[in-house]
Amino acid sequence: MQNHLINPILIVLAVHASYTNARRIFRSCNDVPPVSGIYDIRPINATQSFEVYCEQSYGGRWLVVQNRSNGQENFNRSWVDYKGGFGVIGNEFWLGLDKLHQITTVDEYELLVWMGDFKDFAAYQKYKLFAVADEADNYRLTLDGWRDGTAGESHYVYRDQQFTTFDRDNDKSMMNCAVEMGSGYWHFDCGTGINRHNLNGIYSDEVLRCGSGFWWGGFGAESNPLKWSQMMIRTRVEY
Repeated sequence: MQNHLINPILIVLAVHASYTNARRIFRSCNDVPPVSGIYDIRPINATQSFEVYCEQSYGGRWLVVQNRSNGQENFNRSWVDYKGGFGVIGNEFWLGLDKLHQITTVDEYELLVWMGDFKDFAAYQKYKLFAVADEADNYRLTLDGWRDGTAGESHYVYRDQQFTTFDRDNDKSMMNCAVEMGSGYWHFDCGTGINRHNLNGIYSDEVLRCGSGFWWGGFGAESNPLKWSQMMIRTRVEY
């Protein structure tokens, strides 16, 4: 099993897929060809189409929300950046909160988080419901229970939280957690430890102060920096 869902080979396939399907617009990753790559989708309630990366591993039909693999992209970004998305689809990127809201209000979606550390160990965690509210509600996160995984449950505490960036503080802490943790996210209380994570934290192979690094609580927490991660969603599957 590969450590990275998006690797140089898949990037080539993604470029090929994007050219092959340049004039085709799909509703979601459910409808694209069975090849991982970049596709144009337009959810029912969207005003225009946009590019996404559809991952066909692990049962397929996954839409990649976040990808980190090398530290080239800065994830300590503004509200506007997180709203619209940033980075390069197929490399390091954040899809964008507006797009996530449009996608997750059409159907029910589940969440899969894959990650790996600098020791080349990989782990995952899956959640049965993921949705993002609109900007009027500061992109509040809906997250319902975990299904299975090997990374340890470290995301549920963020359910019902509004999104926070260094220039828009919506968390429950006296501090701005995006400033403290070095990342925009659905921060709760700037905490560290087994029940927290910092998937958008500062990329480094060293342990950083105040938990501001890139880590997952059940997978070594802040003392075990991550090398890569992917957050992916797909139409909810009951099993």
